[in-house]
Amino acid sequence: MITAEPGPPPPPSAAGSHDSVPPRSPSGPPARQSAPPGRSVPPPGRSAAPPPPRRSAWTTRLGEACVLGLGVAALSAVPTALRTARAGASFLDGLLVGTAVLLPLVTLALILSRAAGRGFRGIVGAGGERLAVLRVALWIGVAFPVLAALAALLKATTHHRGLAGATFGVLGLAGVVAAALVTQRLVALGDRLAARGVKPWLLAVAGTAIGVVPLVAAFAPLAAHAASTTGDAGAAVRAAIVDGAIALVATALVSSVDLSAAVGRIAGVAGVPLAALVLMTATARIESFPPLGQAVRAGGGLAATLFSALEQWTDRDGDGMGSHFGGLDCDEGDPTRYHGAPETPGDGIDQDCSDGAHEGAASLPARAVAGSPAGALTTAAAGAPPAAPAGATTAAPAGATTAAPVRAASAPAARDEGGAVIPAVLTKTISPAGTTPAPAAPAAPMRPDVLLVTLDTVRADHTSAYGYGRDTSPRLAELAARGVMFERAYAASSETQRAISPLVTGRRLNRAARDRREWPTLLPENDTLAERMKRAGYLTAAVSSFTWISQERGFDQGFDRFETVYGDAHPEREATGHLAVEKAIALLEGVAQRTQPIFLWLHLFDAHERYVAHPGIRFGAGRTAAYDGEIAYVDRQLGALLDAVARGPRAGRTAVIVHGSQGEGLGEHGPVGHGVELYEEAIRVPLVIALPGAAPGRYPHPVSTVDIAPTVLDVGGAEATAVEGASLAAIATGAERAPRGPVFARTARRAAVVDGQLKLLVIERKKRDRLLLFDLGSDPRETRDLSGERRFEADLGRLREKLSAFESPSQ
Repeated sequence: MITAEPGPPPPPSAAGSHDSVPPRSPSGPPARQSAPPGRSVPPPGRSAAPPPPRRSAWTTRLGEACVLGLGVAALSAVPTALRTARAGASFLDGLLVGTAVLLPLVTLALILSRAAGRGFRGIVGAGGERLAVLRVALWIGVAFPVLAALAALLKATTHHRGLAGATFGVLGLAGVVAAALVTQRLVALGDRLAARGVKPWLLAVAGTAIGVVPLVAAFAPLAAHAASTTGDAGAAVRAAIVDGAIALVATALVSSVDLSAAVGRIAGVAGVPLAALVLMTATARIESFPPLGQAVRAGGGLAATLFSALEQWTDRDGDGMGSHFGGLDCDEGDPTRYHGAPETPGDGIDQDCSDGAHEGAASLPARAVAGSPAGALTTAAAGAPPAAPAGATTAAPAGATTAAPVRAASAPAARDEGGAVIPAVLTKTISPAGTTPAPAAPAAPMRPDVLLVTLDTVRADHTSAYGYGRDTSPRLAELAARGVMFERAYAASSETQRAISPLVTGRRLNRAARDRREWPTLLPENDTLAERMKRAGYLTAAVSSFTWISQERGFDQGFDRFETVYGDAHPEREATGHLAVEKAIALLEGVAQRTQPIFLWLHLFDAHERYVAHPGIRFGAGRTAAYDGEIAYVDRQLGALLDAVARGPRAGRTAVIVHGSQGEGLGEHGPVGHGVELYEEAIRVPLVIALPGAAPGRYPHPVSTVDIAPTVLDVGGAEATAVEGASLAAIATGAERAPRGPVFARTARRAAVVDGQLKLLVIERKKRDRLLLFDLGSDPRETRDLSGERRFEADLGRLREKLSAFESPSQ
């Protein structure tokens, strides 16, 4: 075989660069590159010596990620440390725990982002990758404060979910686009400065400041708010979003940082041990001092959310409290024993884990240990005794009177000092048992004060007054013991708008004067309940806890005083009941010496979701337990109000009406919440009426909350022309016990009629309505539809006729 002789080596390229591609000979392999100065070229046939090892081993990369992660986690944990210090623990403890909780998450994010960065750098070059990271980080840092400011502005002007959603979406999109334009200008400015020789580390510091400082500035007011309302889920979520944004921006900036060789070597050796030391130290500190974990959780934020998840992971008995990571459960094998559980005296069992199991708990404020809102009701300020723990039985402040109602069959009707007719049963002033007798009443009989309390979203079968297994409503049960309990009271609707409107206008929403918005304004053409009571000589006042029930929506029509509390606390994120009761008590005390009677309407919103935790009230974990806790909290506020009335000089002349506005579905028939369905859980509500001098009792037949307005007017001696419903005063006095006609309820696409034990539910559809018939006597949970059974054909037709007649335009 003849082989070609290799030719002379080609000359170097004109550029003389060692990066140029070596030319190929016509028949041979590519010529070898000329060696850079000071480096020998291996002879042909021998492979080049491997380059010296670089800091690319996975152990080194892990060490670097741990060191950088510690820095990012520590920075992100500063807000947690501040909130923890506000909750009663130390700043350093909060910083340690917050850093340890965030460290694994941040380190993992750094490892993944740096790995992705290396691949991205291989495609577009180091400059492109870093430029992209810088842009994203700065964009987040600039856009988030804009969105936070917009959200704060909308929160200050509207409180209900949905009322500002579209506005936030449109303006928020504009803010994000504007932030992108600002970010582009900042990056271009950085490029120009780098081209002029500004040191890269100065640009990195400036970029970090631009990305993080606005977040910290946006965080400051949220941190202060979260510290003052530690039980508020909304504040905790806002704080978690801010913490997460800070961690995201810092992680994005740090992920493109290359450590120097010397620092890299140190990080590779010490990074993992240092991270492990922080984790072990924080764990030991938490286990030796569990209230620190409670303080971290009370502050809220991202670290608190992760920490709560860790604590719940240790909850083995399902009582909602773990035994580690700050959990105060002293017995994970017994779901009835945990910190804050009801204690049974004398049984020898420490149910509430108070016998030294967590002695450190006493060293922190109660709100840090219990996670309670800082704005919880101070009973001393309200003049009420401390509220009893949930589940405790408290003696009724006002006992039941056994005196038969005073009735006048043929005698002239009694009239008050203003000449208004007084129901005969109310002309006798009786002091509640166990209280100081009220001052002597004037010689002329006096009409009663009327106290109407609306418990928003409280269903009857979740109150202990109606037989529920959990002791959610002991104060309502006490009121029922001296009044009349209506065992089958139905709301006008499961929709808030349709349920509340009859209380104000005396007419169902579709028959009241209103505009056509989803949350309508009640128009002046309505002759409201307050106006009618005012014409009858009453002082009228109301306290609202919900933003729709406002002056702007026409609810103040006829009220001499209309107070709100939703400006002081967000009704769907914070507890408002104690604030509403404080204002109601102040209103009653302000007119205590007046001779005129007063009509006061109090609306308590707290049982409406979102559910928040309350100190001393815990029924376990899950949605149902949280809902029960809200009912217990509302019942506690009702008790504080009733106690204040019992201590006042007008106790013996006060008629009390307490009812639920509508119920709440908890998944019994699929959906949760309210506003759509008309099953029993959505519309069957508590209703108790306690009139002065009336004997207690129970009424087992269906009635409607539409009957409340005519009842108030009847008790107050006011005219009730054109008011829907029928007065329940005769039933409340014991004068009537016979069943009445059917009751009706409606939502936008559902209608229901309850007549005796039968209930017809109509689900409206475009082509053909679906009919469901239930026998509530044998099937109270509405699990068996009887509409297809022949023996109920007549009942089905009769109920459909009643429903059609009720909903006809002429009615």
